[in-house]
Amino acid sequence: MRSGCTISQCFHRVLNSICKLQDTFFARPVPIGEECTDSRWRWFKGCLGALDRTYIDVRVPNLENGHYRTRKGHITVNVLGVCNMNMQFIYVLTSWEGSVADIRVLRDAITRSNGLRVPTGKYYLCDNRYTNGDGFLPHTEVLDTTLGNGIVTQWDLKIRMSYSI
Repeated sequence: MRSGCTISQCFHRVLNSICKLQDTFFARPVPIGEECTDSRWRWFKGCLGALDRTYIDVRVPNLENGHYRTRKGHITVNVLGVCNMNMQFIYVLTSWEGSVADIRVLRDAITRSNGLRVPTGKYYLCDNRYTNGDGFLPHTEVLDTTLGNGIVTQWDLKIRMSYSI
């Protein structure tokens, strides 16, 4: 005997229940302070965590495959994940299907009424596919002429600037 509930309705009931428990499943963003002794994070005072996007394979009706198809032919949904320094989720956005630019997903996350918030003077670490604007510090390679003409990253430069202060 079949239930009167479709899979989609059941899925949304479970999802809504999980959303009600968000304080249990999601951590609050806490900036890294002066007292931090973790060798990986102590250089990033004021950092709230790190963010990145990934694809998750999904199954959708054949008529909708085109919307979810990536440039490599996979049927996926985009997921933006934001974690704190303890690898606990702060924010997750799963509403984009198929291939979409990282910055477009991030822009959606920060413009939603219940979206990702970055307090003034704080920031998230991200890769170079994201903006180098207020609240985000992308990891990019730059030519460093003052430290031996080698390739270093912006994060490396931030660490070295912390030593000199």
